[in-house]
Amino acid sequence: MKQFLIILISFIVSFSVRGQGKEMVYEAPSSNFIDLSLQTHNGKLRFGVQDEYYVRSDGSYVKASEASYVAMDKRFSHNNASRHAFVELLKIRFKEEMFAAMDKDYFTERTNTMFEKDIMSHTAQQHTLALANALTTNEHAMSYFCNQKEGSDCTSRFPQKGYYNEPRNIRPWGGRGATEFQQLRAFTSFAKNDLPKIVKWGSTLLPDNTLDGYYVTRTHLGKYDFKAEGFWLMTHQFYNQGFLLKWYGLQPANSSQRKLMHPNGASILLKMSPEKAENFSEKYQYLFLVFDVTGQLNGLENYRADQLKTTFTLNSSVIEIYTDDALTHRVGEIDINTMEAKTR
Repeated sequence: MKQFLIILISFIVSFSVRGQGKEMVYEAPSSNFIDLSLQTHNGKLRFGVQDEYYVRSDGSYVKASEASYVAMDKRFSHNNASRHAFVELLKIRFKEEMFAAMDKDYFTERTNTMFEKDIMSHTAQQHTLALANALTTNEHAMSYFCNQKEGSDCTSRFPQKGYYNEPRNIRPWGGRGATEFQQLRAFTSFAKNDLPKIVKWGSTLLPDNTLDGYYVTRTHLGKYDFKAEGFWLMTHQFYNQGFLLKWYGLQPANSSQRKLMHPNGASILLKMSPEKAENFSEKYQYLFLVFDVTGQLNGLENYRADQLKTTFTLNSSVIEIYTDDALTHRVGEIDINTMEAKTR
């Protein structure tokens, strides 16, 4: 067990990006796959809303004409691809039966009348295609998604150096216009040579299905309440935001936390004097709320949607408040146990 832990830790490193926080990098087990770079906060993984890289702490955007833009653009491309690939890797553990049933020699065609084993094989093959698109480097991807018999230079369709494949760009086996023979060769080669390494890699990520980190959400500042002396932050704006964890997955541990999850929606008060609030509201439109959490991977929502089912609990009653998505400008905090809250 000790030897395993030492090996695992050696594949996780962190580094800082200028103007941004540290990122945690999960090194790939082969040079044929991309390393995964995930955002962090205070040394732990960041879930929910992510740093978009292009926005400075004062709210201004990095312009395309600026010298730092290309570096930021490449960093966003890597992080965007990394988050998608990380999720695809985590899904594998919940599809063990499907991958065991997958035909690695021939495509399992989808029909209206399929046996359970065929459905599982087809589903695993679709996930295999997603993994190949998400994880292979541009150079290695060309052996699976570049049709050498095509008239034009198919390599020109791959991302430029330093950029990564977009998650929504699912390239077909063999490349555009590939014959059924080229498609099958590409699939069987990946399934036999690369997939076993990827499945093994996926099993080392969050092996106990626990997500330790921070959940970040964004809310609109809204109008100032002079009677309450503060801004009401609406929790219904927290929903469906970001990476791995969703607001509806919060598992309240007490009555104070349950106020955050009121079915009719709730608002919590960020206290601020009128004198400070006037200038503050002119400078900022959005706030970023940070929760210290422990999350749990609980399987898949359903195979058709192919989404991870996650829940989380709060480790602290303190909500950190920031004005920027890079989480560099902290302006206050709210204690859940003593907060002022109201429902709609």
